[in-house]
Amino acid sequence: MTEPYRRQLSDPRDWIRGLPRAVALQAAALLRLLDAVEADQRVRAFSLAGSVARGQADEFSDLDTRLWVADDEFDSMLADLPSLARTVGVQLDVLFETPGSPFLFIQYVDGVQLELLAVRASDVNEGVSSHLVLLDRDGLLADAPEQAPPWGLGLWLGWAWMRLFDLDKYLRRGQVWRAFIQLQEVRNLLLRHHAAAAGIPEPELGLTTILNVNGSLPARLEETVAELNAADLRRAASVCAELLASYERRPFSDFVQARLALPG
Repeated sequence: MTEPYRRQLSDPRDWIRGLPRAVALQAAALLRLLDAVEADQRVRAFSLAGSVARGQADEFSDLDTRLWVADDEFDSMLADLPSLARTVGVQLDVLFETPGSPFLFIQYVDGVQLELLAVRASDVNEGVSSHLVLLDRDGLLADAPEQAPPWGLGLWLGWAWMRLFDLDKYLRRGQVWRAFIQLQEVRNLLLRHHAAAAGIPEPELGLTTILNVNGSLPARLEETVAELNAADLRRAASVCAELLASYERRPFSDFVQARLALPG
């Protein structure tokens, strides 16, 4: 697993200019965004996450950015977020551009994609993920606590067992497509819990965060993939149940496993 990469850059522009040639367009957009952010005193800190920050970027990488905004200026910043995004380049489209939205996804005509999230500066007290710090006027992120435990950590196993019960129910009704979708949801919940158990940052991202840090996948994960037929879905679901049971056994989990073992 890689080490956390949250750090303050002594010269963020020099670092950006040193990015690989494959992400030259992203680097140019990031420089323009940094210029705009530095000119806006409402933004107290600016950070970058994702593959570009980790040094794993390629031509397909987007810019995953966060603006830490002074609490008393937060609402006005949200109103100006779309105009800030326009300073980065010519936009093809903007998703989630609704009044007061703290998050924008922007597709630029040159192919660059930008995720722009505004958060209140006080939210740093709840913990932050590993980030590359491009601007920090007040030392806000220097001593910020690590990411708080994900709110869903205690729920993921319970939800997974509930989804497995539903999967069995759908198979008994002959609703194969609904069972297929439930299996996908169970696998995602399993991967989230696996990431959390391994201490991987942002475990709520599941497979994405595991691969980002070159973490190990659960044993037998490939056996949880099924074809679109009842027998194979039940087989894969039983494997999921065995993997989940390795983390927790309780009466409901035993009940679900017994149902999966007895096709209706």
